Amino acid sequence: MSNNKNVPNPSSLVKPIASILTLIEREMEQQNVTMHELAQQSGINRGLLSAIFTSIPSKPIPVRQLDLIGKVLGQPSGWLYEFYVTECFASGKTHWKQIKNFLLRCVQLEKEDLITATLNQIMEEPVHIQDVFTLAESLFAQGEWKASIPFYRCICENEIKQHSERLATSHYKWFRARLGTDLKENHEAALKFAPYRKRLAENQQLDGLLQLANVHFNLQQWDKVIQYADEMKALLTIILFQKKERARRGINETEPFTTERHLVFYYGQSFLLKGNALEWMGNYEQALEYIAGYEDLRWFEDLNDSGWTEVHKFERFAEANRYNLNVLLGQFDCLPEYLTFLDKYPEEWLPSLLTIMNAVNRFEYEADEVLAHFKDQIDELLTNDSWPAHVHYQEVFQRDRYARLCYELAKYCLFHHQHQEGIDRLLKALSHSIALSNKNLIINCAAYFEQYRNQALAEQKARYEHFMKGVIEDAQMALIPASIEPSL
Repeated sequence: MSNNKNVPNPSSLVKPIASILTLIEREMEQQNVTMHELAQQSGINRGLLSAIFTSIPSKPIPVRQLDLIGKVLGQPSGWLYEFYVTECFASGKTHWKQIKNFLLRCVQLEKEDLITATLNQIMEEPVHIQDVFTLAESLFAQGEWKASIPFYRCICENEIKQHSERLATSHYKWFRARLGTDLKENHEAALKFAPYRKRLAENQQLDGLLQLANVHFNLQQWDKVIQYADEMKALLTIILFQKKERARRGINETEPFTTERHLVFYYGQSFLLKGNALEWMGNYEQALEYIAGYEDLRWFEDLNDSGWTEVHKFERFAEANRYNLNVLLGQFDCLPEYLTFLDKYPEEWLPSLLTIMNAVNRFEYEADEVLAHFKDQIDELLTNDSWPAHVHYQEVFQRDRYARLCYELAKYCLFHHQHQEGIDRLLKALSHSIALSNKNLIINCAAYFEQYRNQALAEQKARYEHFMKGVIEDAQMALIPASIEPSL
């Protein structure tokens, strides 16, 4: 996020030899700009401008007026911001409104280093922790999730009341804002948030548990997926019981219970996630039992349009997963029906073909007809570096599945002695897995390449060496300590 090429390290910010006003006056003198011209061209009232320069004691110039002056003097956006933090705190008094405006301007200019430096200064007066939290909540509510990260991080690092809802909420939203396509980063975010999940309000707990399960699903940490799916189901059981009890007693809810998705989604997802985890663990018969938990949710109360959409979606997932599990059990006679189903719901082709190819490779089944059926999708998969958005699945799920499908397709080709084609697909899987920081898949791809290295073309070897050089450099960077302690 940072865009501070000319900004010094915030940790070493010191009071400038000259004040901001002195630096402005020097620039005006060098450009022969008078106070009258500055006022006229900036649109700042002449009397107000004069007061800024002559007030005793001097006060920090409002950031909007600093921007206007800098524009007149031909300076880039953010001119003199590196000195602004120091001057704001020089008097020993913190003027939150002024600092808030400065922070919001830094958000617009993506100057995260200066935001962090300012927040570090503010936290010397813990009284402002609620102000920082309110600002973070405002940014998050506006969809500025990435911009909210340093503010929530500040709360998490400085909150004194360790059992406060404010701290738990900050950890949750910091976690949500950090989630992306890097599996390693997602894992670190999940580990940091997880201890605070049960301190959240119940509606946020549901979303938190769902995201934790999703993170560990992509990492193939199936025990964790099952743990969070079970927690989600247990929490939903309590929530639904409480709602039914209030309705029975005629008690109206004082505040609406709001979640990102309809409650039926979390209920169905708790069964779906656990069933899918069991599937990946190879417990296919047990996974089949969990389909019953989400294949018919028409009984769920208070279903509105969005709720019915979820119900119908789970019906489709149940049908697809039943086909998946039958195939994984070696029952390939259901493939014609399965392909017909996928023609009806083409958006499910990626996860379904991934499962089919997984089973095909395990049972050494001849799948050329299946691959011919999906030729267009596979060709697009192998020629593009991007992947289409999906109405149901998060971006990280899509890319992870692309990587795994490329890997399974590569194995199929290599097993059938189609070496160059298989290696091309293996390199595509490696490329996606590196972008995802999927260490396990990187290792698997590397192992297969080394096994078939003698069949690789010179150009394929060069691509592989290029990829692995990047992996090695990243691994070496990860081993460099953040700071070097002086020897005693």
